[in-house]
Amino acid sequence: MSHVQSGRNVVGSAFLSLILTATSGLSADLKMDNHENDGSSALLSAEEIEAAEPLDETVSPDELERMRKRYRELNPGSLEIKPGDRTEKQLKGVPEPVEHPDANSPYWSTGKLTFKKADGKTHRCTAQFVGDIKVILTAAHCVYDTVAGAWNTDFTFHRAFADGKAAQTVGWRCMSIFDAYHVPEKNYAYDYAFILADKNDEKSALTLQIGIPATTPLTAVGYPRNFGDGKVLQSVDGEWASVLGGIVTMSGNPMRSGNSGGAWFSNFRIDGGSGDNLVVSLNSHHLEGDDDDENGPLFTADTARLMKHVLEEKCL
Repeated sequence: MSHVQSGRNVVGSAFLSLILTATSGLSADLKMDNHENDGSSALLSAEEIEAAEPLDETVSPDELERMRKRYRELNPGSLEIKPGDRTEKQLKGVPEPVEHPDANSPYWSTGKLTFKKADGKTHRCTAQFVGDIKVILTAAHCVYDTVAGAWNTDFTFHRAFADGKAAQTVGWRCMSIFDAYHVPEKNYAYDYAFILADKNDEKSALTLQIGIPATTPLTAVGYPRNFGDGKVLQSVDGEWASVLGGIVTMSGNPMRSGNSGGAWFSNFRIDGGSGDNLVVSLNSHHLEGDDDDENGPLFTADTARLMKHVLEEKCL
């Protein structure tokens, strides 16, 4: 198992190249889609931020299976761990509020991401600085609207957001996703995006972990509507239950609407050191009628390749 790790310094290209070479799972068929801030994008007002509606992604079992099938076609021999392969008792998670996210790691790297969709309405997700102090990770569905076939606009990242205030407000320069997320149709196995921020993180960045979680327990964070009404960061403990067709299932994660893009941590420990708080996936979607489990994309060498692309400012 390999991981991409960075503190306050920029990750060197040689180090990232070593990680990519050492990690299996690169797909030659994946192409990157880039979106650059042309200067017309503006930071959202306080009123727009307050009115932002949370995104919530649900799928039917048939839709989910089509996504997994497409991933397997692009990645033959990919990792598969079925729910029946595990015998541990599943946890039922209960989210708890993080009243002062800027006081402790890894919470201080996370925040609320607000933006406008093609319909002109303001929406919100969750995001965090990961891998480097100028790179933000979120869900692809938070940056690209598959219904409109267009990028969202006016992105504003509110790091350590709590009760209407942010420790830091950040704009964006460019961003990238894989075209496999929306071509030929939406695929949540690639539901991740990296954003090049216009300001560096004032705290140390989180660590991106490639491959399955290092430990069974997981902790997810986000700004869901159903817990805290998106006003305060929530944290919930659960477990990874399966890896099927590039999509990971976390049991015990009932956060919904607005938690999209929030990180899943393995080896979670508040104010932990090296090897702790590894970002292994993110809140992406859930099955219709499922109130207890959340799905996210499996992070592979392709994920690290996309992050490296943005880190080196190739999305410009």
